[in-house]
Amino acid sequence: MIVEIFGPPAAGKTTLSRLLAERLRNHGLGVDLALSYRPAEVRSKGASGRRLEIPTVARRLVRPAVETLVTARHLYGDSPEANLAKTLLGLMPPVNAVWAIRLRQYIWRLTHSWNRARTSDRIVIFDQAFVQALCSLVLLGAPKNANRLAQALDLIPRADLLVRVEAHTEILRARLQKRERRQGVLERMLELNLETNLRSIEIIDDLERLLLDRDAVMVGVPSADDASRDVILDQLARTTAERFGIMAARV
Repeated sequence: MIVEIFGPPAAGKTTLSRLLAERLRNHGLGVDLALSYRPAEVRSKGASGRRLEIPTVARRLVRPAVETLVTARHLYGDSPEANLAKTLLGLMPPVNAVWAIRLRQYIWRLTHSWNRARTSDRIVIFDQAFVQALCSLVLLGAPKNANRLAQALDLIPRADLLVRVEAHTEILRARLQKRERRQGVLERMLELNLETNLRSIEIIDDLERLLLDRDAVMVGVPSADDASRDVILDQLARTTAERFGIMAARV
């Protein structure tokens, strides 16, 4: 069973994924995590404990080129993973060539992980996956590409349970500003700016509406604070376990 969590940047998708996995394991269920990460969250530190910005930025500049050379045969081949990446990028091409390469690699790796998860008899939680990838394609593409969102949505595989993480705009703004302050000047140049990130809220709303129109199995949860976290996790874990039981009974 695949659980896909989606929502705007800084809503707490990865944190929720980890906590949900822990809660489900405590109930005796087998759970695997498929976590993506923001490159900015990989910290390089010197002996003093201070972050070394230049190695981090250099890695982010060099990595797409190196990965493209190493995986070119796979990325541009005729596999299901390569074909899906090619189709989505052809439908909603990013205006920036570097982002196009990064998204092609991401979709290829995501499809590969997703196909493996499909063969598992465990619960596999993706902290972000295809729904989030479509949001990125809208953000990074020409405005006219947003009109193709419904078409792109029909091309991607559907999770067995979708979890939309919701948060007020001002909460997201504060979290994104805090994240930005932790980054160096060069690192910020490689990130989407604050207003672009906040535009994702509207896109996520559109995706949610389109998914519900297609009868997707979905639950919405608020971005949890310490006071409400246990209640939210209990409810979400119960919903996930029930869905898992229904699917297991069908086999």
